[in-house]
Formats: sequence, C-alpha cells, structure tokens
Amino acid sequence: MDRDTPLSAGQDVLVDANVFFAIGRPSNPRYRRFRSAVQQAGVVLKLPRRVIGELGGPETDRVRTALDEGWAEIIDAPSPTDGDAVAASDIARRTIANETGQAEHEVEKTDTILAGLAIQYVRDRSPAGVVVLTDDKPARKGIENAVQAQGYTDAITVYGLADVIGDDPGDSLRLI
Repeated sequence: MDRDTPLSAGQDVLVDANVFFAIGRPSNPRYRRFRSAVQQAGVVLKLPRRVIGELGGPETDRVRTALDEGWAEIIDAPSPTDGDAVAASDIARRTIANETGQAEHEVEKTDTILAGLAIQYVRDRSPAGVVVLTDDKPARKGIENAVQAQGYTDAITVYGLADVIGDDPGDSLRLI
C-alpha cells in the first residue's frame, strides 16, 4: 500500500456502520483497499452489536467476510450505568442534533453510542489509544466534542474512510 494509514497495532478501532456501507461488498475495490489497510496496520476492528444491526446483521457479506477473516469482531455497547459513557453519548447527541437540526430524541443511537464506547474503551481497556471511524460528519463532530469535553483528546481520534484508504476518483459510480 502506498499511503500512510492512521491505524496502528495496539489501538482499538471502533467502526460506524456508514464505513461498511461506503466500502460496499467484498468484491468492491474500496472494500479490498480498506481490508488491506486494516490488515497491514495489524488492527482488529470493533463493530458494536447495534452498528451491526444497522448493516442487516452479522450475516451480511461485508460483515461476515470481515468476521471470518479475523479483521473485525462484534462488541457490546457501553453499560447504561457507566456515567462517563452516558455523558459522552449525551454530548454527542446534543451536538448531532444541533448540526442536523433534528430533535435530540431523533438522533441515531449508534452515532451516540460510539462516543460513549470510545471513552469506555480508552479508560478501561486501551491505554494505547482509540480510533473511531465514521463517515458521518455530524457524528464525527459529536464524537469529537464528547471526547474534548471528557478530556480524552490525547487518547481518542476520529477519522473518516478517506483518511484510511484515500479518495480514489475511480471509485465513483459512472452511468453508461
């Protein structure tokens, strides 16, 4: 691979469903580039169970391939009793609502769960740092605000798919 990736071994990488939507099926060039970047970095992606539900469950080809090949695993959401995780989720929810103009109760729960899960992981399991991958701009801002408010900016970073695999214009759909 001829580009640097922000992923590195020793980090936990939490992934939003929109990344798996964006890379497409295993036969898609974006999927293959993403798989290669993840494997070369030596990380195992953490897919929150609720995120997997958005993708249609663990049996969809894009998820099943990642699970079977060992570069992804399913994890549980943070406990509803974890105060730091709940606070981070609330901050992310407010930010996303402000960014999108929707009511807070209409904000997608998986986007807010990623904020809480990132805090919980870095605090309890991953002193080397946590990366959150999302291609949803309001979610990215919400997670970044939650991380900053909770004081974890040195340990949690939020990236998009293009940060990992670049932005290849050949990936665009062409109508013939």
